[in-house]
Parts: sequence; structure tokens; C-alpha cells
Amino acid sequence: MPALLLVTIYLFGATDASQLLKLPLLISHYIRHKKENPNITLVSFYKIHYIDPQPIDDDYSQDMQLPFKTLPNAFFRNTPSMVSQAPLVKREVLLIDNETPPASNEDVFSALLINRIFQPPRV
Repeated sequence: MPALLLVTIYLFGATDASQLLKLPLLISHYIRHKKENPNITLVSFYKIHYIDPQPIDDDYSQDMQLPFKTLPNAFFRNTPSMVSQAPLVKREVLLIDNETPPASNEDVFSALLINRIFQPPRV
């Protein structure tokens, strides 16, 4: 139960989930538009309020209170205010010494080999 409470607090504080609390405003606004124009569909209501440019009219302030119409600055709270310079990456060229032979399996210590570990006991 405490974990659910913490997740809920995080979702409503750090994400746009708080916009879902404005769904009753969306429904009441749609009902009001439906009373004014009975031919309006849900798709046309969505197009008017979310796709088309928003004209400043009598219900402009109500339009701006709809969910996901204006977003709070929740995303900007956790971002740094200044972008730092990208780190400088130095590339070093590894020179191979031709005098040193490459390591081979014979160079591995013989006690570390698996066939040397599992042997019958010695007397």
C-alpha cells in the first residue's frame, strides 16, 4: 500500500498524469458544445480544440483548461538549466611491440588448467 501511494504521488507530481484529473472539464465542455450544436461529433470536437489553431473567442479560457491543452513545467524541473560542454574524448593509439610474441595457451600456469585440477588423489 505505501508503494502504491508513492507511485501515485510520483505520477501526479512528475508526469502529466495530473491532466487526467481535468477529464470532467472535458466532458462538461463537450456537453455544452453539444447543446449549442447538436450536430457536433466527438471527432469534430477534438479537431476544434486540439488540432485546429485555437481562436480567442468567448470560451477561450475554458478551452485552455481542458486536459493536455497547456502543460505544466513538470518536465523542466528535473532538467539542468545549463547544458554543459561535451566531454573531450582522447583517442590513444596502441602500438604493438613486434618483439614480444603473443600469449598462447602454453603460457598459462598449468595448475589453472581444468584437467590438472580434477585428478585422483596421490599417495
